[in-house]
Amino acid sequence: MQDRQTVLVVDDQAHHRSTLRGLLGSAYQVIEAADGNEALQLIEGCFSRLALILLDIDMPGIGGLEVLRTMGDRGWLKSIPVFLIIEEGKTENLAMAYELGVMDVVEKPFRPEVVRRRVDSVVELYAHRFELERVVREQTAHIREREHQLRQTNKSIVETLSAAIEFRDCSSEVHVRRVREVTRLLLEDVMEFWPEYGLDQEQVKQISDLSVMHDIGKAAVPDALLNKNGRLTGEEFEQIKAHTVYGGELVTHISFTQGDHVHSYCYDICRHHHERWDGRGYPDGLKGEEIPIWVQAVAIADVYEALISNRVYKPAYEAEEAIRMILDGECGAFNPKILTSLRRVAPRLLMELKGEAEQDGGGAGGKEPGLVRPARREEASTDAQTLFELEQEKYRVMAELSEDMIFTYNALFDSMEFSEKFCKVFQIPAYMQDYERYHSSPRMLFPEEYEQLEEKRQSLSWAVPELEMDLRLPLPDGSRSWFHLTLHLLLDRRDRTRELGYVGRLTNINRIKSEATEWQKRANTDALTQLCNRAGAHVLFEELLREGRDGAVPLTVAFMDIDHFKDLNDTLGHEAGDQILIRFGRNVRGLFRPDDIVSRFGGDEFLVVMKNMGDPVFTQSKLGQLCSQSIRIDQCDQPLEVSGSIGVAFYPRDGVEFDDLLRKADQALYHSKRSGRGRVSFYADLTSEQTN
Repeated sequence: MQDRQTVLVVDDQAHHRSTLRGLLGSAYQVIEAADGNEALQLIEGCFSRLALILLDIDMPGIGGLEVLRTMGDRGWLKSIPVFLIIEEGKTENLAMAYELGVMDVVEKPFRPEVVRRRVDSVVELYAHRFELERVVREQTAHIREREHQLRQTNKSIVETLSAAIEFRDCSSEVHVRRVREVTRLLLEDVMEFWPEYGLDQEQVKQISDLSVMHDIGKAAVPDALLNKNGRLTGEEFEQIKAHTVYGGELVTHISFTQGDHVHSYCYDICRHHHERWDGRGYPDGLKGEEIPIWVQAVAIADVYEALISNRVYKPAYEAEEAIRMILDGECGAFNPKILTSLRRVAPRLLMELKGEAEQDGGGAGGKEPGLVRPARREEASTDAQTLFELEQEKYRVMAELSEDMIFTYNALFDSMEFSEKFCKVFQIPAYMQDYERYHSSPRMLFPEEYEQLEEKRQSLSWAVPELEMDLRLPLPDGSRSWFHLTLHLLLDRRDRTRELGYVGRLTNINRIKSEATEWQKRANTDALTQLCNRAGAHVLFEELLREGRDGAVPLTVAFMDIDHFKDLNDTLGHEAGDQILIRFGRNVRGLFRPDDIVSRFGGDEFLVVMKNMGDPVFTQSKLGQLCSQSIRIDQCDQPLEVSGSIGVAFYPRDGVEFDDLLRKADQALYHSKRSGRGRVSFYADLTSEQTN
């Protein structure tokens, strides 16, 4: 806004333009237009430099209202405030002008002090707003950058661990995928039939994902041992066993953003997945329930997958045979409860294994040659295929670890699916049928946000398939949190008018919104007096109006300033002037109720809005206490006698818009000054005098 120091004066009368140029030329660069068409050309050419426009309503050709409409259509009114120039007393088009976006009104003949003060106030207000927007943008970008860096760090950790698993052991890619699926099936059964372990769906999901890291310690084991084609010696076996210790040590150096419990799951899995129920496992010889239930599940999954896979030291067993060997204790002792779970999930394991074999062209006997990773000396094309599968697996894991919440709507079946994180946050089922009939978006959203979402949703098309917006959603605890919604429309490629559904993503931005709200609060507060400033007063006034939307709540709008403040400031110094403003503002604040609006409007001007108050007699008595005050400041030994002039307008009697009421209270304020200062004047009395 520092570059916006140009004021455009639009008036078909040259002497009016000359008058305004004389009033504002010392503080601003003034450019002129004699008609609406010339004005629009200047606005387009000087848009980035314009601080304000003074626009005559009555001009030949394109008039002031038409210029306003064009500016609104082009989005210019969001950045450039407009003052409407009207003849005194001609108010018939004011309602339309305010509706189109006029900021304020100045009347001809011009009153120099009024014009200059209003222009300065509005230019300062917009400069403050632009600065606030800049700060909020910078803070938001900074916060998003920090979150992005955190996610990138997590991604790097997962990719590093995945790479260590997938490339150190020739058969790891298939191995880890099966271990995860078997672990999930076993823990889901434990969750359902063994409630004493206290597992829930989120834990099952986290543990299953972490199970892929169980052999991460093999990164420290030599390749020659991992791929030895023959029986290991006792010393070599001890080296292999050490991968559990190495894995545990590696995990201790990783910070898990999901919490300490996830860190504990991963550590236990990496270190203890070779422990056995009878205490004959390694490395710590844990026994019975000393072994966490999630580790017991990973241990069985690891053994089962090793049995049904080809290894350099053995051929694969039939799946049925592998399950029998585990149940009969041929692979070590396991918890009887989890063995019961294995019996229950065995049919599903066999079906999934059969489906994998058929899909990959595998032979009978569970050997699945298509799923066994080739030796390192095989053709590069096979290695490329394995790497492709690795990338698929890696990105699937990353999607599951993402902080975003995903949902997908299928229009063909009228069904909605939600990601695990979505279900956890909102405590809803992962799948809903007959969604359009069931869903409760109008009830979940604030009305204005629901209307905005529906409007954006209806506007989606092949050309514009995606929408974004911020909205507040209810959480299970009754609170509401801010989320950023991204929704992408899915269309039939053969018929672009046919909707197949949509994919959406929710990201929690409550922290970002909270910080932005704090910056907004600071921006709406006067730094010197700690009262709200002009922008803050406007916001609070609109809130009062919303509170009384069902019926007009009477309000008293009082505009005041300190008489001869410039003389006091020049005589005693700026520091004394600041103290006078602080003491005066403190006296004003102390005289009114907490829910009344008290604002330092700028300079020595103050605004008071009294709620549920429209009685002139009471108002005269209340405000009269501010017309004469004794103020003590450090620079003077004796109290200063300070007077104040006050103007009053009533809502809704004198007006219903904030700027209109402020303008009328300002007129009453100047009547107080012309009448001798140190008094209260009412706008209604001025209109009565003019009528008489």
